[in-house]
Amino acid sequence: MTEESPAVQAAGRAAQHKLIRERATVRIVMGAIAIAVVWWVYGIIQTTRMQSVKWPTLTPVTGGLTVVGLQDIARPGWQPKYLAIQRGYAWIIRRPEDNAGGEPGSAERETPDSPEDQERGSSPVTSKGIAKGEVVEVEEVLEECPTVLTEKHFTGARVEERKEPLFNRSYYIVHVSLAAEARSRYWQFSRDRDDERLVFILKDEIITCPQMKHMDVGTLEIQPIWVKSDATRLADYINAHKQ
Repeated sequence: MTEESPAVQAAGRAAQHKLIRERATVRIVMGAIAIAVVWWVYGIIQTTRMQSVKWPTLTPVTGGLTVVGLQDIARPGWQPKYLAIQRGYAWIIRRPEDNAGGEPGSAERETPDSPEDQERGSSPVTSKGIAKGEVVEVEEVLEECPTVLTEKHFTGARVEERKEPLFNRSYYIVHVSLAAEARSRYWQFSRDRDDERLVFILKDEIITCPQMKHMDVGTLEIQPIWVKSDATRLADYINAHKQ
């Protein structure tokens, strides 16, 4: 029997080692795919479970952070009780005009005439010619509107600055991370409530009123906030009380 030359033997060993490496690589890839599938299935199960949980009703946090649903858009069988109005750089809550004893259809121009408005300045997106119903106190908003989230439902926050291109002015976004319960509560509440507003109330002051989008998310972008100190105050409070 003819012995193989050293070169042939080396080539054979190289081919064998290559085959072993390829098999090992395949096993690693298949293992990674299996782990990814298991994790994906687990995520679906967890999401389904959290979305189906019947959560107890929340109550506002006295002197803390409470997020309520304003339910400010008319829908079948539901007429809005309140409206969020941006005045200067601040937000106020008003009753719809035809519920405020005024003449339906009348309108007054919003002007920054209070000391707080003058300090904040004029917002480039302030609505003009809005019907003016009665101003609603924050205490009533907290009492009458459903509480969606409180300070215990956030796990962190950060502030991002962006430019409003038309007017070249800065505005701020607070990115807030949601705990699992908060993610579920937001998903359940925002269902059938696209474009309705959430009201972020910090120590009895309205910080901002972003519109809701029905999504299963772990992070919300709270925007726009036109005053940097409002954005940083909200983020700092969340980070100081995060769970």
